[in-house]
Amino acid sequence: MQSPPPISRRSFLKKGTVLAGSFIASGGLLGSYAGFLEPKWVEITRITLPFERLPNAFHGIKLLQFSDIHIGHHFDLQDLERVMKLIQKEKADMLCFTGDLFDADINEDPDLTSQLLGSLEAPLGKWAVLGNHDKWIGYNYTLPILHNGGFQSLVNAFQTITYKGQTIQIAGVEDMLTGKPDIAKTLRGANAQVFTLLLSHCPDFADKATERAIDLQLSGHTHGGQIRLPGVGAVITPPRGRNYVIGLNEVPNSKMLVYTNRGIGTTTLPFRLMCRPEITVITLEKRKP
Repeated sequence: MQSPPPISRRSFLKKGTVLAGSFIASGGLLGSYAGFLEPKWVEITRITLPFERLPNAFHGIKLLQFSDIHIGHHFDLQDLERVMKLIQKEKADMLCFTGDLFDADINEDPDLTSQLLGSLEAPLGKWAVLGNHDKWIGYNYTLPILHNGGFQSLVNAFQTITYKGQTIQIAGVEDMLTGKPDIAKTLRGANAQVFTLLLSHCPDFADKATERAIDLQLSGHTHGGQIRLPGVGAVITPPRGRNYVIGLNEVPNSKMLVYTNRGIGTTTLPFRLMCRPEITVITLEKRKP
């Protein structure tokens, strides 16, 4: 009997997504875990990153990143309050939110949402970019909620952060799927010799960002795949989130690093499997030449 033709990786992943979703949705212990336990089981990932260009004053600074809350998709303001308490407990020096505050339907009080975001404190600022879902909801809806919650949104723009007489730059670009991210416009007037942190909802923008002197890009969007299988990894990844799906990666042919956070909420499928929601705490260190 003739052997069947080998299955392509794309076909395997597509079938894996369907099978994983069907298996989880079918119930049982795995379905209960993936649908009810893991999506609420937030992991705090702690890493230390050294940089030659980091000013001495910023050595030891604690930066906290969170992303992809997706309020409205099996995530309400009670869930948000719980996450805000976890974040505030870290006492980070800087907070960076990398997009998708909302998912689709909005049934939550915008003023209360801002109050919960406003409960966070960070002496070196609370910074944000918007994601594709925020654009679909409407920038005019999401931006004021972030602003009233004390977050400064960076829309193809940069700002300087000064601490103990020394300075770094933080920049943010529009979402790749729904906006027009422009790294040249974003860094117009910036000092190319200064340590620069970039926020981009879509991680694959890192390949474009290497045109400029960026030290670290923080991103979200992928949810780490949301459902991961042994030996396969993420069974599905979104457009503009396929080169740097999860965690810390080096960008080829550059000194730039990109960290892709797994996000807090879910979208499309209300499941997480082998891909817990994540808060990332990054300690910045000065690397000696």
